[in-house]
Amino acid sequence: MIKRIVVVGAAGSGKTTLARGLGEVLEAPVTDLDLLFWGPAWSRVDLSAFRERTQKVLANERWIIAGSYFRQVADLVWAQADTVVWLDLPRRVSFSRVLRRTVRQFVRREDVFPGCRQSLRAAWRDRLFHSAWREPEKYRSVIPELLDRPEYGHVRLVHLQSRKAVAAWWAGCVERGGSVREESDGSSY
Repeated sequence: MIKRIVVVGAAGSGKTTLARGLGEVLEAPVTDLDLLFWGPAWSRVDLSAFRERTQKVLANERWIIAGSYFRQVADLVWAQADTVVWLDLPRRVSFSRVLRRTVRQFVRREDVFPGCRQSLRAAWRDRLFHSAWREPEKYRSVIPELLDRPEYGHVRLVHLQSRKAVAAWWAGCVERGGSVREESDGSSY
């Protein structure tokens, strides 16, 4: 039985949205790693505090985590995950989502996270658009490399490469009453 899922992918790939949906269907708590990483006014949490916060989430019997943070906490999260859902959408999809979301949050003066109001300056300073453009390609080497490590040999992969594949896989999860299955839509992993 699947109890611990991590949803990874580039900015704008739909990690948080999918994780929340899975949380509802599987009746499991959902954590967005961004909420553990960012402090008030876009301050970054100290690495040891970030890892400690992540460990507290991992102490639960069941969880769904949205977010990558490969260098900071993948060693913790992937070691305990039983399933990785990789949203590997085309760059044009994820980048356009990030652009629309950022503009919407800026215009509406929305807080992205508690105490973190969206600003174009923050998006530029944190290289949000640069990351959104570069991450999809970077992840295509990082994720297979992680999956090849013996310590993550137990992890099942769901590799989804299009919006259509995500929708079909999601519909199957709902239809099966939350049962998640390994799937790939044509990739080598």
